[in-house]
Amino acid sequence: MFNALVNWRNWRLPVKLAAVLIVPVSIAVGSGVLQINSQIDRAESYAALQRLVKVRAALIPVIEGVQAERRIVAEGAGQQLLAEQTKRTDDARAALRDEIAKTSLGEVVTARMNDVQGRIGDLAALRERTDDVPAVIKTYSELTESLLDVDEVIASEFGDAALLRTAMGLHHVVHVRDQVLYQQAVVLSGLTRGQLTTAEVRALVESNVKLGYIAGEFAALATPDQLKTYGKNFNGPDIEAQRTMLAAAVLHPTSDAPTPGNNTGNNNTGNNRPRPLPIAAADWTKASGAVVTSMDGVVQGLQTDLRDTANRLRDESSDAAGTASAILFASLILAATIGFVVGRYLLRSLNALRRSALDVAWEKLPEMVATGRGSTEIERVPVDTTEEFGQVARAFDEVHQQAVKSVIEQAGMRANMRNIFVNLSRRSQSLVERQLKLMEELEKYEEDPDQLANLFKLDHLATRMRRNNENLMVLSGGDVARRFHKPIPLTDVLRAAAAEIEQYQRVMVHTAPNAEVVGYVASDLVRLLAELLDNATAFSPPHTQVSISASIEAGDIVQIDVVDQGIGIDPEALEGVNQRLEAAGEGVDVQVFREMGLFVVGRLAARHQIVVRLDAKQGQGTRAIVLVPAELAPRREESWESFRGETIERQQASWFQQTSPAAVPPPPPAPARQTPESARGFLDAFQRGVQRGLPDHQESR
Repeated sequence: MFNALVNWRNWRLPVKLAAVLIVPVSIAVGSGVLQINSQIDRAESYAALQRLVKVRAALIPVIEGVQAERRIVAEGAGQQLLAEQTKRTDDARAALRDEIAKTSLGEVVTARMNDVQGRIGDLAALRERTDDVPAVIKTYSELTESLLDVDEVIASEFGDAALLRTAMGLHHVVHVRDQVLYQQAVVLSGLTRGQLTTAEVRALVESNVKLGYIAGEFAALATPDQLKTYGKNFNGPDIEAQRTMLAAAVLHPTSDAPTPGNNTGNNNTGNNRPRPLPIAAADWTKASGAVVTSMDGVVQGLQTDLRDTANRLRDESSDAAGTASAILFASLILAATIGFVVGRYLLRSLNALRRSALDVAWEKLPEMVATGRGSTEIERVPVDTTEEFGQVARAFDEVHQQAVKSVIEQAGMRANMRNIFVNLSRRSQSLVERQLKLMEELEKYEEDPDQLANLFKLDHLATRMRRNNENLMVLSGGDVARRFHKPIPLTDVLRAAAAEIEQYQRVMVHTAPNAEVVGYVASDLVRLLAELLDNATAFSPPHTQVSISASIEAGDIVQIDVVDQGIGIDPEALEGVNQRLEAAGEGVDVQVFREMGLFVVGRLAARHQIVVRLDAKQGQGTRAIVLVPAELAPRREESWESFRGETIERQQASWFQQTSPAAVPPPPPAPARQTPESARGFLDAFQRGVQRGLPDHQESR
């Protein structure tokens, strides 16, 4: 795994594209997930604030219930009304407990709520007290203050700025309304007695100051719309009447204040009795109720704003989380689509370049090199863009065009060279043929045995020169002019091959089976075997012999073996030679100047589907195996063999009688071991005797 990471340059293109895309995609996914989690957390926090809104909505009825009980006790409305209000207050408390059970409150809110719950538990005893109304009102007011403190703590839990201002504004309005209700209860208590006490007047003054302070706090936090609503509801005739009556109550003498002419303190008898409050209870109740109703409208409006704002913020957070999820998903789909499209284009372009390059490298150019033919018009790489891949494609087209031009030029040069070689070979061969004819004339009339022997040597040199010319023709890709039209006995082919090499006296020709080589193959087979024999004599000691034999194997395949006793060849070099023998017929370049014989052998063998292989002989030496297909060397009948043998023997005897002195006897018909004289006689009979119109072997030049 580590090595694969280190060798990242060798990664396939899809892996590299994935590696390039995975980093920004991972960052985008991580950022998207964090944003989605943030929005989800905000939505959860707003959901918690929604539950706090419900708790506050359940707390306000409890506050209103306690305030209503305080008012009933203050005006002495009777136990029936108090009992009905008590039931409503207890129901509100039960609803508050249910909401608290559904909500996870903070530690401070829970502590305050537990303290208030304990105080509310004392309401049962407080409701039974009817003897000391001011004390009862004070206790109710303390409980209301505790509930308002809880409301303030809950309002402070709204951390969002948009919710915090509305929550605190709602608290201030509830507090203002509580002060109005407190003032109503205190004045009603004084109206029941006829006058207010000094403590009650002081409480009213403090309440009025507190009311103004709280109203200022509300104005500092409220929005312009909330201020407009507050100012609209807190104005009017009833509001002015309540303020006027409150001022009259505060300014009216208290029941415990001394009167003029009485220096002994309080005296409620006679002419010194204080005047009652100049306020009608019904008017006060109506005016205070109108103020409270106006304040209820503000409270309801603020509660609605708080609830709607919390719902809106939660919905926005949820929508933002959903939108972020959708955007993230769409981004991933878009990135995957773009990556797929771009990657597919890149791969398709690269595959097109690869296929075109391989097709040119392995098919088109080799075919043109082999045949030397082709059009200069190339097939363009099917990438038509103008970016880097298109530029590479056009550059490859230019390289392909130049390669095609070079191949055609090289093919033309090779054709010209081949034509030159063929022309030179034919000219040289023509001269050799003329030389052979001249020597034939000289041999015909020469009677000196020594001179005749020298003429035979020159004749043999000319024959080898003719073979070299024919090899040059084979190397040039041309065809040799000498062709036999009628079948040639296999034995004659073996002897003719032995007669065409320099050291023919070292070749031992074994008796061949009764088979004939078809005419158009015989001359090529003679040259093929001659090259193998020449190679065997060249790479073996001069005192050793080289044997050539033939046998008929399975399927009537003629196997010809050329065996020498030379230095041999190592297995690796032997395998290379055999490969070159197999490939020479396919026009593979070889080192012709060093291995011309092997190339000629391979080219001639490939021409007739003859198999040639070299094999290491056990001990020392090399064995060349030539496999001739059955259709090229069929078996011959015995009568035909006898006739052929007699004919050849008669040809040889006739020629020797005409060209040799009486001291030179004719060669034997089929010697097992050829001497120079017998080889010379056979060579002449086989190669020249057929030129005199003998019917058995017809040769064309």
